[in-house]
Amino acid sequence: MFERAKNRFHSVKDAIQSEKEAVDNLKKSISDIQDSMVNINKLVDDLQIQVNKLNFKNKPHLDRISDAQEHIQKTLENFPKKKK
Repeated sequence: MFERAKNRFHSVKDAIQSEKEAVDNLKKSISDIQDSMVNINKLVDDLQIQVNKLNFKNKPHLDRISDAQEHIQKTLENFPKKKK
């Protein structure tokens, strides 16, 4: 009977140690993810700045294209339509 209790104690002790290691690994993984998030947020901010710069740079060109499309559309509307 004492031997069974001793074996049971060691089994529980091993299970607790295993769970403790799993918790420690989980805490380390969470810490690694949090550290990565700082770098990811910096990257997102930098990308947003670059997108804003690109949009600002391209806006005049896109406005001219839009104006040209409107002019072409108005000109085409003035042409008589072919009857089949």
